[in-house]
Formats: sequence, structure tokens, C-alpha cells
Amino acid sequence: MFGLNQTASSASNAFGIDPGDKNYASKIRAAIARADWNRYKQTVRPIEDRLISMYDNPQMRQSGIATARQHVERAFQGGGRAFEDRLASYGLSLSPAQKQSYDRQRNLSYGLADVNAANRANRAFDNRDMRIMTGSGQRYGLQGGGQ
Repeated sequence: MFGLNQTASSASNAFGIDPGDKNYASKIRAAIARADWNRYKQTVRPIEDRLISMYDNPQMRQSGIATARQHVERAFQGGGRAFEDRLASYGLSLSPAQKQSYDRQRNLSYGLADVNAANRANRAFDNRDMRIMTGSGQRYGLQGGGQ
């Protein structure tokens, strides 16, 4: 069978179908349908397969949540060191009671930020899944691994 850009030596159309054939119109229509199907399989189907694999994927969701939580942890680790370094640069230190209060507040803030990051990641995955399911979004996270 000939593709759209190829020609047969004995035919005057791109599909190699003899114009004198009594079933010429139905054969042309079938050839166009086959060409459309092949084009779909080559261009659209790989995108659909990628979206299907992303939709409601528990491994991808867990990975996204873990990444969000790691970002929070890194931010809090760096922030705590920066605060202690800043105090030390002025020759100051916290008393044991101040240190205990600071640690409680910091742990509470860290816990809230950690839970917030996990919840926001979950919502982002839910929203992305809805966009994939309904086809309503422009971006589905195909470039990266996340959202």
C-alpha cells in the first residue's frame, strides 16, 4: 500500500488505486481511513498512553508527596541553621527555656508545613487527574515527572 506522499507508476493518485476501478470511491475512502488511523497511532496514541499511565497513578502521587515533604524538610533545616548562625554572629545564644520554646514552635511550624505540603501535593494530583480525565487543561505534566 502506498502512503500519502508516494505514488504508483500505474496510478494517478497517492494511494495507488486505479481511477478506472468500479469501487474507486470506496477504496479511496478506505485508504484515507487507513492513513488517518496510522497517523493517529503514530502521533496521538503515544500521548494518550502517557496520560493513561499518569492518571490516578499511586506511585507518581507518592513520589510527588515525598518530593514536596523533602522540600519542606530542606527549607526548615537551612532556616534553623541560619537562625543559629545569625545569633552566634552577634555573640548571642538562647537560654535553655528559650531554646525549648523555640524548638517547640519550630517543630509545630515544621509539622504544619509538612502536612500542608502533602495536602497541596494531593490536591495538585487530584486537579491534574481531573484535567486529564476531562481534557480541560493545557498542561498535563508531560515534560517533567511531576505535575
